[in-house]
Amino acid sequence: MIKDFLWFVIKDNIVINFVYIKIFPFFFTKKNITNSSIKTVFTTKEELKQRSQPKGLYLKGFTSGTTNSPLTVYRSFVSILLEEYIFKTYTHKNGVPLSSNIAVIRGDMIKDVNDLTSPYWIVKPFTRRLVMSSFHLSPESIPFYLDKLQEFKPDMIMAYPSSITLIAREAIKIGWSLDWDFKGVFTSSETFSPEDKKLVEQVFGHVFDHYGQAERVAVLQSCSLGNYHVRVDYSKVEFEKDEDGLKIVGTNYYNSAMPIERYDTGDYVKGYESSKVCECGNNSPYVTQIIGRDDDYILLTDGRKVGRLDVAFKDIEGLFACQIEQTSYQKILVKYVCEEGINSHIVSESILLNLQLRLGSTIHIECHSVLSIPRTKAGKFKSVIRANGL
Repeated sequence: MIKDFLWFVIKDNIVINFVYIKIFPFFFTKKNITNSSIKTVFTTKEELKQRSQPKGLYLKGFTSGTTNSPLTVYRSFVSILLEEYIFKTYTHKNGVPLSSNIAVIRGDMIKDVNDLTSPYWIVKPFTRRLVMSSFHLSPESIPFYLDKLQEFKPDMIMAYPSSITLIAREAIKIGWSLDWDFKGVFTSSETFSPEDKKLVEQVFGHVFDHYGQAERVAVLQSCSLGNYHVRVDYSKVEFEKDEDGLKIVGTNYYNSAMPIERYDTGDYVKGYESSKVCECGNNSPYVTQIIGRDDDYILLTDGRKVGRLDVAFKDIEGLFACQIEQTSYQKILVKYVCEEGINSHIVSESILLNLQLRLGSTIHIECHSVLSIPRTKAGKFKSVIRANGL
């Protein structure tokens, strides 16, 4: 209850929202960092792990460990306010009112995962946010989610891409549609493929994707044209070319509890041209795509990284969810969940054929039909898992 009240004070009331949107832009402006203050090498996650606990006031945070390498991070009070300012100005720019109804589907533990009965959500005190479980999504439960959204009528939904994609797919199947003034879905924390984004747009209209990381060294936000713009008032972002493409490197401005210069995020982009201005009217640098993080790839024996394997599954009828686990360079296991009444052997054959077309014959593929696919402790769905050492 105390946490909910503090959340309301610093995040979810009309007065603080006004301050974030109208006052804070005068404080958070683009910093002028000279080249002499920037390191010529990267800061890595391993270096951050070796740092001692900072002095003074700070809050402690953690990465979700999706790369099997958890990290403790430290955030100053100014850094926390900056994070809210960056997101509040983004949502407000895209039509979300100062006082808004918000639904959240981002990995919150609402109830025991073995309890499969409705409701799959709670309404938080003070903030009045509708917080829905990411752990109970199924063809049988999603109609209940849709009914609750219809009743609550949120101005916006904050969601993991994997969660909102499952809901959108089922909404299309049962013919569900919006009947209120909805401003948009705001996603983050997972890679959002163009195919999945189009599917969600078909149901919910506008979809806006926010890219960031626990280390808080870079933010890119999608515009109405689907391009990702750098928030220059958040940090210094560079795009460094290496053998895998253009990598995002970030230097934070405002986190005195954990200052970081030239942090190697391990994430890559496509479509960056420094001289181009986006037709949406935003003059900040932009990229056309943030491509999969390292754990979105399958590694082959010849050194190739094969990503974007979600397209191998999009046309398979009766497939509800799918996860690839690479156990070695020679073998992958595919866990899949079928919709009710679907022949799992036909689905398995389609998965096998589609993956063989994309991965070739040098890797052995096994398919296993399962009732559900576990999410991470943070509630995220990992489409690809690689064994340690790969």
